[in-house]
Amino acid sequence: MILIRNLKNLTLTQPLCLTIGNFDGFHFGHQKIIKEVKNIADKNNYKSAILTFEPHPSSFFKKEQNKKFNISSIAQKLDFIRKNNVDYAIIIKFNNKLSQLSPNEFIEEILINKLNIAHLVIGYDFVFGKNRSGDINTLLQYKNHKFNVTQIKAISINNEICSSSNIRQKIISGNINIANNLLGNNFTINSRVIMGQKIARNLGYPTANFRICDNIIKPKFGVYITKTFIYKLKQEFNSITNYGIKPTIGNDNHEIFETHIPNFCNNIYNEKISTKFIEFIRAEKKFDNIDLLKKQIEIDIKSISK
Repeated sequence: MILIRNLKNLTLTQPLCLTIGNFDGFHFGHQKIIKEVKNIADKNNYKSAILTFEPHPSSFFKKEQNKKFNISSIAQKLDFIRKNNVDYAIIIKFNNKLSQLSPNEFIEEILINKLNIAHLVIGYDFVFGKNRSGDINTLLQYKNHKFNVTQIKAISINNEICSSSNIRQKIISGNINIANNLLGNNFTINSRVIMGQKIARNLGYPTANFRICDNIIKPKFGVYITKTFIYKLKQEFNSITNYGIKPTIGNDNHEIFETHIPNFCNNIYNEKISTKFIEFIRAEKKFDNIDLLKKQIEIDIKSISK
């Protein structure tokens, strides 16, 4: 996979089969699009490519929504593209200049002159250009003259539309199992373990604490069955993760993730971990005393082995 981050001096000579989108989460719909891109590229001896944007256009236009938005980080996107053997990952900066290009300007200046596309594969709801005024009908004006176009139909799983916006809503509402079904994978957060107040350790349940970047979506406050991969050990562990403000023992209202791995005592401060969210167990709550909290933690831990 070749990563391209700047189109300024770029002119690709070999024809591309390209798809355009934010590919946030790389859900089943995205996977179907990538499969079609690869099939067309292989049949026609084209190179396969994904064009995506940073930041997400919705974040650019709605500054107040820039935080807690993305399902996946840029690193996770690139990892997915690499694993799917796509030839080019093209990430361009979404800025005011780009947002002001008309649909036809975007097609001619970027898709044709810079990227030399031969075939474009798009999702069912693809829009582009200034004021989101371009769509499939705009693209079809160029069909057979400059490049061909294929539009992929929407995918539904158990009557749920497979879209990034729907998946975001499921994550923030605690419906993590539905989100995972639509993703075709588990919602995953990559992070580094930070030093905590060691309160959980003193209760007998040591935790790996972490926070994540502001632009990554946050799940509903509560307790989750998780799986934690520790890169240093190259091993994945069953775990339980609480996300919230620790209302029973906290006093600063700072949000934090706390992951407990049963029967684990290694020092992993500052180590990179990856946390997969499997199932939502319960909402975070304030207990009347520490003993009640400890009893509930014990119940929560038993959920791992169910």
